[in-house]
Amino acid sequence: MTRRTFRILNAILGAGLAVAALFAVTLDKLWILVVAVLCAAVLSYLLRMATKEVMHDERTTLLYQKAAASTIRLVLPLAAAASVILLLLRERFSDDVTLVAYVLSFSVCTILLVHLAFYSYYNRKH
Repeated sequence: MTRRTFRILNAILGAGLAVAALFAVTLDKLWILVVAVLCAAVLSYLLRMATKEVMHDERTTLLYQKAAASTIRLVLPLAAAASVILLLLRERFSDDVTLVAYVLSFSVCTILLVHLAFYSYYNRKH
């Protein structure tokens, strides 16, 4: 199987998973979603094993690293700013919005701590 065929089949698999998630939410049956995710993971693995071409090389690894770093640099400051704004305006909103702001702040701090831990680990290793 070629890389192009793999991507097309993986996209179809993702669309099928989205449809299964839609049915699971609509019918309020969580087990449908769990089974669909497990089936999609197994099928994706089998598709990857059937691919004859090289799927990952140094270029794709570098692109993935740059995308991950850019995502952290963009999303974390926006999430932190949103949580600060929500906390500053908490008198105007309900208690649920305040709770969301605290959860968002906690999530940003946790992601930064995990990032710092991995950075320290890899800095010592290399």
